[in-house]
Amino acid sequence: MPIPAQNDFLQPFLTILGDGQTISRAKILYRLAKHFDISEEEAQATSGNQLTLVSRVAWCDVHFVKAGLVDKHQHHADSLQDEFRITSLGVRELRFRADKLTVGYLQSFYLGSIHRGAGSDDSTSDAELQLYEELEALTDEFEIFHSVKWFAKGQGTVGEADFLIAHPQRGVLVLEVKGGLIHIEKGEWYTTSRTGRTSKIQDPCEQADRSRRALRDWLNEDPRTSKLHYALFPAVALPDARVDRDIRPDCPEDIFIDMRHVGNLRRRLHQIFDYWEHHADAGNKKMDGRAAVKALVELLVPTRSLQPRIADIFERERQKIEELTQNQFRILRQLRNYTRAAIVGGAGTGKTMLAMEKAQQLADGGYRVLFLCFNRNLADWIGRTLKNDQIFVVTFHALVGHVRHWSGYSRGADFDYDRFTTEAPDILLEAASSLRIQSPEKLFDAIIVDEAQDFEDTWWIPLPDLLKDPEKGVFYVFLDDNQRLYQTMPNLPIETTPLVLSDNCRNTQHIHAQMAGYAITHDETDCLGPEGRPVEIIPAETPQAAKRELQRVLHRLVNEENIRSEDIVLLTPASDKRSQWKNDEQLGNFILTWNMDTEMELAIRICTIYRYKGLESAVVILTELNEGRPEFLTQLIYVGLSRARHHVVVIGKLPKP
Repeated sequence: MPIPAQNDFLQPFLTILGDGQTISRAKILYRLAKHFDISEEEAQATSGNQLTLVSRVAWCDVHFVKAGLVDKHQHHADSLQDEFRITSLGVRELRFRADKLTVGYLQSFYLGSIHRGAGSDDSTSDAELQLYEELEALTDEFEIFHSVKWFAKGQGTVGEADFLIAHPQRGVLVLEVKGGLIHIEKGEWYTTSRTGRTSKIQDPCEQADRSRRALRDWLNEDPRTSKLHYALFPAVALPDARVDRDIRPDCPEDIFIDMRHVGNLRRRLHQIFDYWEHHADAGNKKMDGRAAVKALVELLVPTRSLQPRIADIFERERQKIEELTQNQFRILRQLRNYTRAAIVGGAGTGKTMLAMEKAQQLADGGYRVLFLCFNRNLADWIGRTLKNDQIFVVTFHALVGHVRHWSGYSRGADFDYDRFTTEAPDILLEAASSLRIQSPEKLFDAIIVDEAQDFEDTWWIPLPDLLKDPEKGVFYVFLDDNQRLYQTMPNLPIETTPLVLSDNCRNTQHIHAQMAGYAITHDETDCLGPEGRPVEIIPAETPQAAKRELQRVLHRLVNEENIRSEDIVLLTPASDKRSQWKNDEQLGNFILTWNMDTEMELAIRICTIYRYKGLESAVVILTELNEGRPEFLTQLIYVGLSRARHHVVVIGKLPKP
């Protein structure tokens, strides 16, 4: 049987790799031959324009690898031993969009440098695909458009072209492509396909010239191009045939690309332009350079209206991440079996959200809940979010002050900060004992601790005494051993085996992959979020350079990519006194502020990485990483990267783990 069409191979090729195993090219060839019931002789046969099974697999190889759906490890000597493996992106595409696997769909992943029009889909012919690959190498000199259509409303003319090839000085070729073995009989054109089927086709010379005239009408009518000069010429490509004479006076050999020219298209295109330079009419003698080409791109490729804004992409990612976060709530069902438990998970696994949800559930059940965390900014945000009289959200140090006040305990009132911090556990223990006598109604039914990895060992001693039942009261702690910025892992007062959160549902896959290298313990967390964008690293050797780059980044994110300023945070390991970023400093239209609660328009919030633990933002800009304490730098970078839901920009150097 004939070898099936190229698009027919895409889904079976990816399906063979769908189990995630590494498979050689030889095994893929064998399985595809079996799938299509192709004999060994048919698989290897090549006569005329018949493509072999090997060439079909090579074609799949190119498109899937380029689109990022498949990884390939190339063998140094034998291509049959090349190894292929499906990527996570490929798994998702196979699972949810297997019916869309056409070459046009794959091209939408990598786009390349050829502008693709409305017809660049699975209707693209094999001949066009062959030329597409060759033409893509010429975009350093030519602006190339594939499968474009237009309508000049004033003239009522409709046009389309397989390719437009624009050169700033030489003009624009309107190229019509016909594949197969071509023959002409009594003025009619016919093609014989690779399957041996003969069919009548339109006269390509006539098609190309008609489309050229229609394009002229459109360019003359549209205000973006009407004042510019364009030299427009018809051309025809027959990549499977040979043209060695003029077809007729208006269809000369000199305007054809045939099978002899496919390997050196650049030279042939200039030969066609040379021909038209000597045969062009008065209306096609001048081309207005780069301005004309740029206007043509704006006319044919409406990126402003068709390309999704980064803000829209972030919104889709957010919806996906929120959907995945619901899966994490299964841990809540397990907590019903424990009055005391430790919940361990890496950044992005939903620890804080689960802690908040559990606090809300307990409060709904009539429990008075103490919600403790290390970071004051996080405590403020959780308190504003929960807004429940039954839940008291506070940091450890603030808790000591509150319990002293409730109990009337006076010790520590006149201590300076250092002495208070040192003696805080003892003060809390003594104040809790007094509280149990003076105001027992202020004691708690449950304690939930977030950021437990940052608590000092001594802090855990007085906390159970704040429970109405110190022995059996509810006590849950949530921690991430990779975020220990202040202290070694504390001796938690929990005896049961920790419950483990293993799915990262905050970050994109690119961010997760970047931060995994900075995990101080082996990170077995799986990222289920969307692929996202690679972490962006912008070199800046001096503070002045960093300031210039930050201003450019903010302008791009807010003014060009439509990210809200409140969805961006600037993180640094330096304090507000040591950082080069000063409060109320102006960068273009933007105001930098260390006030995390600001409501100023176009304000960009600044925070230390330490104080932003537990919080998150759509975009995180990491700066001044050279200012971090060396002994904590790896953890700092881990925390900083993990605060971003969608995108991270590093200004300066990103130190290696």
